[in-house]
Amino acid sequence: MPKAEYLTQATRPHSINDTRLFAALVTLGIQPAEGPQIYIGETLDGTPKQTWYLERQSICGRYKTAEMIAAWNDARWHEANPEHPLAYIRCAFQNMVSCIDHIKQSMPMQVIRGRGGKLGLIGPHDTKKATEHILKTLKR
Repeated sequence: MPKAEYLTQATRPHSINDTRLFAALVTLGIQPAEGPQIYIGETLDGTPKQTWYLERQSICGRYKTAEMIAAWNDARWHEANPEHPLAYIRCAFQNMVSCIDHIKQSMPMQVIRGRGGKLGLIGPHDTKKATEHILKTLKR
C-alpha cells in the first residue's frame, strides 16, 4: 500500500490569484507547481477567480517565491531595488496599463489616404465643412 504524503508549510506550493504576478514569477524562472497549476472557479458572489500554483523557488535557486510575492506590492522594496528584474517586470506591466488607459481616453480618428500619399485625419467632432475640406484636399 502506498505511503500517504502530506504537504507541509515547507513543501506545499505557493498559491496566488494575480495573473500578472504569476507571469512575472514565471519570467524569473519560478516554475508552475507539479500537479494542478491553476484552479479556476468562482467566489461566493459568482465572480470568476483563478488560483495559480508555483514552486517554492526559481530553477536557479536565486529567487524565493515567498520573497518575490511579498516584494511585488511593496513600494519600498521597489524603491530600494530599482534594478532588480522583478522591478523591471512590474514597471513594464504598469506602463502597459498606462498605455491602455491613454488609448481608451484618446479620441478615435479616421485616417484617409489620398492621392500622392497624402493622409487626412478626421475626428469625431470635426464639422461637416471641415471634413469636406479635408476630403477635397486629399483628391488633389
